[in-house]
Amino acid sequence: MNGLAGNMQAQPRVFAHDAEIVYTDGRVIWLDLNSLKGGTGYTVGAGVATSGTGVPAALTVDITSVDSVGKITGISINAAGTAGTDGSVADIAGGDSNATIKIRTTFPGSDERGACIYVGNSGDVEVLLEGGNTVVFVGVATGAFLPILAKQVISTNTTATNMLALY
Repeated sequence: MNGLAGNMQAQPRVFAHDAEIVYTDGRVIWLDLNSLKGGTGYTVGAGVATSGTGVPAALTVDITSVDSVGKITGISINAAGTAGTDGSVADIAGGDSNATIKIRTTFPGSDERGACIYVGNSGDVEVLLEGGNTVVFVGVATGAFLPILAKQVISTNTTATNMLALY
């Protein structure tokens, strides 16, 4: 279901089937498992440090499984950290120091499709839209739905709070 052209199933939905809390602080929301380079010499462990340009200093991960040579095969977020840059590559400490994974600060699955935004408390909402443009919706009322396909809510000009991304 890539894109909308000629794909009826990818057209905007009338009802949401899932929701995520909207964070505007650049926290790591998900790890791109398709980008995982598992390295060697790693062991299962919790709170493993990460580093890298655009990677929050406080981001730690849990290594949930490794293969016979210590290649990471399972990983999850332990502590998200804030002020991350979407798409940055995190170096995973330990092992032979050769494992990496891409961090994501956009809504899960937003590479394929954006989300409608529900605003719990009124204010302005700056969003990165599915098409790549950034816009500010000014004076959005409490309880309003923005019938858009947003990939991320950006903190710079956002004053609204208690938002949800609806899929």
